[in-house]
Amino acid sequence: MRKRWWQPWAPGERLALDWVAIIVIGLLTLPLAVVLIVGNQDAIAHRSRPQVIGFSWQNLTIGADDDYFLLDFNRPMNPAILNNLEITPPLLGKTAMVGQRLAYTLTDIPAYGTEYEITLQEGRELPRSPRHPPRSLAPFTATVKTRDRLLAYIGVEGEEEGRLVISNLTQQKKQILTPPDLVVTNFQVSGEGDRILFFAFEKGNPNGLNAQELYRTTTTANRLNNDDPPPGQVRRLLDAETYQNVQFDLASGNDAVVIERVNRQNPTDSGLWLFTPSGDLRPLGIQGDRFQVSPDGQVVAVRDGNGVTILPLTNTATSREFLPAYEDLVAFSPRDYREKIMVKPKDEQRRSLVVINSAGRERELITTTGLILDCHYEPRQSVLLYCLQAERLDPQQTEITPFVTLINVQNGREVPLVALTNDLNVRMAMAPDGRHLAFDQVIETAPRADNRDSQIPPGSIWLLPLPDFIQGASLPDLAPPERYAAGLDPQWLP
Repeated sequence: MRKRWWQPWAPGERLALDWVAIIVIGLLTLPLAVVLIVGNQDAIAHRSRPQVIGFSWQNLTIGADDDYFLLDFNRPMNPAILNNLEITPPLLGKTAMVGQRLAYTLTDIPAYGTEYEITLQEGRELPRSPRHPPRSLAPFTATVKTRDRLLAYIGVEGEEEGRLVISNLTQQKKQILTPPDLVVTNFQVSGEGDRILFFAFEKGNPNGLNAQELYRTTTTANRLNNDDPPPGQVRRLLDAETYQNVQFDLASGNDAVVIERVNRQNPTDSGLWLFTPSGDLRPLGIQGDRFQVSPDGQVVAVRDGNGVTILPLTNTATSREFLPAYEDLVAFSPRDYREKIMVKPKDEQRRSLVVINSAGRERELITTTGLILDCHYEPRQSVLLYCLQAERLDPQQTEITPFVTLINVQNGREVPLVALTNDLNVRMAMAPDGRHLAFDQVIETAPRADNRDSQIPPGSIWLLPLPDFIQGASLPDLAPPERYAAGLDPQWLP
């Protein structure tokens, strides 16, 4: 039989050939599909309107540290769009366009307790080609809220007496943060505003201030992380068994604490100690009856009667420096220790307020025959100082009167603002948005009818609306201070 020159095609061989054909067709089809999809998306992009696809302040509550926001677009936009951005109420700033992003940098601090509306109603994209005329922007509107205006103070009446209170001026609500068995004597708000450190002693303790210990409490819910304990959770950080705790100051930048302590068994063993957020405690080897920690926590300025010592607290700070020609340091520059506002004796009757810049050069601001007690930079205009001074306003007076003045650091111009009562222990606090000044005034009253010896003196907290120099307001429009609440030592939350 003749041998066949062909063989029948087996089913298995046919199946293998089918798979080869499918794979080849797939490899040829995939690039075509990609081209079609990309081309179709590009066509859709050309047909769709340009729009905002990202807003950096979305779902945020902003504060004094939020100094810019970004708007991202789905395509490059004509820079003329910068002229169409509107913010209501006005929030001054500067605009810039980079590619598909609009940046708005604030030249003012957002007002606390305010809702801003940001709108962009008009604008056109950059034309891609003569065949594709530029299309108009889809209108954009967004709202953003600032932090509530929160003021902490020591209560003096009713259930608030001797306790730490936070008052929400925006929502007109109050919250007591410390238990009734503790008497708060002094406190400082942390840089983030989520914690407050305070001195307190147990009510009924006969040693009173000599037994005060260092505590920490959480503040309000909107300042805490999800895993933090709720507001009003108190924890003791430092006892008073071996050492008496006299006073402390807290750095807003890194929450470092400097404490004045005295050994109960050996009073000559006294001085300043550094207490870090991690719980480390070490002596600084220096004494002083008045001290102030710089905002960044790098140094502490100590007055000891012979001058002022600038003592480093970290390895990155400047070296130790002694300034014998000065009487006191009343303010650091807002964010660090580079610029200092200091008091310098001029002669037996007068003293000067001077500014020392980062290069160590001194410039006199004002001369006074009275006292310079405290100064705070106005955060909206860092060249302005609100200072608490005291002197005889009338030559016939026997007592000196404290008063608040406004001083321009650039030219030394001084403007008296408001006279206070004769209490020289007045505490003054600047709002984080620079729009209000809070201060307290001790009230002289008759002895209590219940004969209880309260270690918290009666007092009132006053609020002074400040001139808006950003908008060009003038001093004749200055509003008088208003009594806000019964309390002492007001401090704003950042």
